[in-house]
Amino acid sequence: MTLPRRSALAAGTLLALAVAACSDEESSGSGSSTSRTPSTTSGTTPSASSTSTSADPTVDVTASPDPTQPADARDAALADVDGGAEAISLAIPAVGLRTPLEAQGLRGGVVNPRPGQVIWFTGYERVRPGATGTSVLAGHVVSGGAPDRFAALEQLEVGDGVVLGYPSGTEVRFEVTSTDIVDKQELTSDPSVWGRNDDTRRIVLITCDDRLGFREDGHRTANFVAVAELPD
Repeated sequence: MTLPRRSALAAGTLLALAVAACSDEESSGSGSSTSRTPSTTSGTTPSASSTSTSADPTVDVTASPDPTQPADARDAALADVDGGAEAISLAIPAVGLRTPLEAQGLRGGVVNPRPGQVIWFTGYERVRPGATGTSVLAGHVVSGGAPDRFAALEQLEVGDGVVLGYPSGTEVRFEVTSTDIVDKQELTSDPSVWGRNDDTRRIVLITCDDRLGFREDGHRTANFVAVAELPD
């Protein structure tokens, strides 16, 4: 999982990307409902401080149905994507999440969704969600001491569906192909996230994770990363 950094500037940009969803901002509530067993490493709800070293919140979820998608429905959505449509919603049935999806570049010099927001990142040659190439989606684990949209993301497993919705009403279902806990520094050179990809429709979901501990400034050392692609 290494890829030479393109330049000092690119490396700095990528480091900014790696810290996505790590600030413990003012809360806007959780994106998960409350029956997959929560991870035993989740811990208790952290404090509101941006330098809190409290563990990530424990979140119970109610899974929604996650059926395979008929080919004609998938093809209709992909036709929308290839025609320039931008995804406006994200659903992850296995963790009970359905949320709006918004385009955003760097905010304050980093990938930093607002509390309650899930974004697809518009920079560093990443593509629109669903298009050929790699799309990066980011959200917070916790904001203001309360679970945020991606609080239950760590419960994802290989084979779980990730569904994108488009303005016309079409949807396309991806499937999780891998999950990992990655040191933020290592993430900056991960080719599955930032490498060139000209032939695969790929979504990468990123949030913070406390299982590798905390930095001196209180931010989490690692990201939880889930990769999803179109099923065969």
